[in-house]
Amino acid sequence: MGFGFISFPILTRIFSVGDYGILSLITTSVFIISAIVKFGFPKSIIRFYSESKGKNQLNLFYSTFFLSSTAIAVATGLLIIFVVHLILRKSFDNNIVKVLYFLPMIIFVTCVSDTFTSFLRAEERTKYYNLIGMFARFLSLGLSIFFTVYIVRGLVGYYLGLVISSVTVSTILFFTFFKKLEFSKKGFSIALFKSSFKFGFPLIWSEFSHLLLNYVDRYFIQFYLGATAVGLYSAGYSLGTYVTEGIVYPISYAMAPIYMRLLFEKGEEETKAFISNTYRYYVLIAFPAAFGFMGLGKDLLVVLATDKYSGAGVILPYVIVGQLIHYSTLILDVGLMIRKKTYIFPIVTMLSVLLNCLLNVVLLPRFGILGAAVATILSYLFYGGVIVYYSFREFRFSIDWSSIILYLSASLAMLVVIKNIDLGGQIVNLVGRIGIGAMIYFLLIFFFDKKIRCYVISLAKHMRKKYGWNYSRGF
Repeated sequence: MGFGFISFPILTRIFSVGDYGILSLITTSVFIISAIVKFGFPKSIIRFYSESKGKNQLNLFYSTFFLSSTAIAVATGLLIIFVVHLILRKSFDNNIVKVLYFLPMIIFVTCVSDTFTSFLRAEERTKYYNLIGMFARFLSLGLSIFFTVYIVRGLVGYYLGLVISSVTVSTILFFTFFKKLEFSKKGFSIALFKSSFKFGFPLIWSEFSHLLLNYVDRYFIQFYLGATAVGLYSAGYSLGTYVTEGIVYPISYAMAPIYMRLLFEKGEEETKAFISNTYRYYVLIAFPAAFGFMGLGKDLLVVLATDKYSGAGVILPYVIVGQLIHYSTLILDVGLMIRKKTYIFPIVTMLSVLLNCLLNVVLLPRFGILGAAVATILSYLFYGGVIVYYSFREFRFSIDWSSIILYLSASLAMLVVIKNIDLGGQIVNLVGRIGIGAMIYFLLIFFFDKKIRCYVISLAKHMRKKYGWNYSRGF
């Protein structure tokens, strides 16, 4: 999340709004292609790790997934080179074609890196996962900007830096797991590959359709309104995404291997209690972030991306609410993952994509980028409602509605206050309102949520005991 906020103001300044729109379209295409090429392996790795560990077959586990993902990525890269060279270069501007030639390498290293980082997630190596993730973001940001500004101007320089950084990180990850990989014939399990394929194949289309659901509106905006409108929409959407992903992905990424381990070791009741608690903590953080973004998003957008992106302010409330709905399903849909009924995901998601496309055709010509934002939020509502219905049929857990109502009320109170505060200068006003809003929300939750109050007091006592803090004399 931090590196996203760092890169956002830099990229919006070094690229024009039109180039930023093209960057968004190419990045979206990479996501969509990678979703198919990954073959659902990242989630299969999480699903089958505990079983393989219980059978003492971890070396076979690592090797099978690594060899499978590498072979598929290589084959896809060669196919993309063929398509770009024989077909696409005749249809696009020469500068865009130069960028498209980077796609095979970007997709290859993305798939290989995702396989290795999924190993880290399965092993619950959170510190190393965070370390390699931050290093990758720092390196890709630094090299991409350096190459863009000093070596090759424009998008070619950006993607050249991105490829070099991605190869570096993939190499580090390869040597991290090198001793666990077996490259002989005994290092590949056809049975495991078939099981993971059966589990993961529906997830290919689920992830593919998820990405279409998230990003298909960019293609409609390009068709109806052009690259500049794509740039505006992408800027607003990206800012909202940095906020929500910074909240949900740490939770959902950590949650999956833990609930699978709990399910195998302690049974369904403890697993349900864990997921219920996790969802409550998600709402505790997500609600104030979303309402705070509604109140401050436009000012934040102008500060980070300059006035040339101020036109995106109109979509920000719709973006953040849609993201909040969409990402909450990453916690609420665990029943389908646990019962291995993954075939439901692509069906529901593709129906949501079709709804999104239809709504874009109707709303975009009339309302502009606001129409695309409304189409997306309605599609998310449809997707979330259907998925949660089917997931709870398989694996129902309790939801603490009283806490959710409390967090919603506290977030609304915070929004009312920060909307009526004016401290003067733009940056001072933004920072001050963020601080005041956070303080108001914390105090309301501390006084009205007994569980949180007990946790904070317990944590304070623990810190005092551990570090010898004495509040009467200071630290």
